[in-house]
Amino acid sequence: MSGPASVHRKTSTGHAFMKAEKNSCSGPGPCPIQTLPPFQRMPQEQRRRLQQLMTTNIYQRGNILFYTGNRPPGLYLICSGRVKLVKEDPSGHSQIVRIVKAPDLLGGRAFFAERPYACSGHVMEKSEICFLEKDRFWEFFGPDPERLRLFIQNFAEKLGDAEEHMHCLTACTVKARIARYLLATCQNLSNASARKNEFFLQETRIELAQIIGTTPEGISRALAEFCSAGWIAVKDRHVCINDEQHLHEASCLHNLRD
Repeated sequence: MSGPASVHRKTSTGHAFMKAEKNSCSGPGPCPIQTLPPFQRMPQEQRRRLQQLMTTNIYQRGNILFYTGNRPPGLYLICSGRVKLVKEDPSGHSQIVRIVKAPDLLGGRAFFAERPYACSGHVMEKSEICFLEKDRFWEFFGPDPERLRLFIQNFAEKLGDAEEHMHCLTACTVKARIARYLLATCQNLSNASARKNEFFLQETRIELAQIIGTTPEGISRALAEFCSAGWIAVKDRHVCINDEQHLHEASCLHNLRD
């Protein structure tokens, strides 16, 4: 098989799959995926064998990994970059269900349930993504119950995050959800900034609105209120949190997965 690109079929409208650059997963440096529980403490010999079984593809922004309704031919492992899971209703309105950032696994629910994908996977930026075919996955992990247990634990934790996210969407105000999102994003991204509590907002206003569950205008109003209160400063998509305490007090108490 020549990699996951050969099995994608277009089942939704308005998109065209863009072929990725293919490489082999055998780089000399450690892969970020190795930090995930199912791969931690894996002997070097097994790691090399797993790399030989996988195909690595370089995707660009706008590439489609899979469409709603496709059957999962294997499991995706995001080594770098981001992928948004998008759900569309019959009228064509789209909603970002979740953004998956490296290092992480992708498509596991459909893969283990042997069900079609419930969302489409849209690449948000240049990303390096490994792909492990179904037969090769079971060939490698099937004889190892402990490693399968770690996979199950990983997906159970994500299910808990998804439940908290859905509860937050119904129980918290838009401003509370945005405040929580800013705090969570700052925690993840501020280390890359020259100053603490500063980060570049990677999502557009439209994408952020879909994640939060509001409109771009609602996002702008909330950010403007936070700026007027002196809690944050925003210039284009650069955000600086000036008053973390007040932002925390205004935020949703539930876990909003970023």
